[in-house]
Amino acid sequence: MPERIPIHQRSYETEAFDEGDGRMRVRGRLIDNKPQGLCLADGNDLVIHDVCIDLLVDPQTFTIVAVENEMMVRPYSNCEAILPNYQALVGVSITRGYSSQVKKLFGGPNGCSHMGALLQAMGPVAVQATWSLLSLHESPESRLNNSDDPEERERKLRQMMNSCHVWREEGEHVEIIRKGKWIRTDWESQRLQTLGVDIPDQ
Repeated sequence: MPERIPIHQRSYETEAFDEGDGRMRVRGRLIDNKPQGLCLADGNDLVIHDVCIDLLVDPQTFTIVAVENEMMVRPYSNCEAILPNYQALVGVSITRGYSSQVKKLFGGPNGCSHMGALLQAMGPVAVQATWSLLSLHESPESRLNNSDDPEERERKLRQMMNSCHVWREEGEHVEIIRKGKWIRTDWESQRLQTLGVDIPDQ
């Protein structure tokens, strides 16, 4: 078997931060690296794309309220001409329809394909991070206070519905929740037990 030579590496880095004013910052960075540079005779890493985007999100509405973006490494200087266009993300929801909206606004010649790929990766991170933001300053015991309000339960369900096979609309998981019994995640139960929180039977 011939030697396997690495020729391309792409990395995504996404983080979310509490801004301290009720808003959330979601930061994404994409790096494309050529491990062999231009060719085997080169043999040194060569970064060909290094781009980042910050989205400031209102977690109450899941709406993007500000955008910052930058190209640290790009193929051509005129690649940067598209950067201001990403202000069109202001007002866009990061929940349902986000991916299709990103494609509509910045697909093909309307944007940078690498920033588009990064934005697609950032949407689910923003959604995942909102529950951390909303419970960040609460006690571990507050995790036990699931609302019995049917409207609140339906609101939470709508956020998750059909996002994967577990949350299939006609599935057992959703059916149990609709009957008023919220199902705690395995890792949440384990962490609460580690913190010494007494968990009632679900």
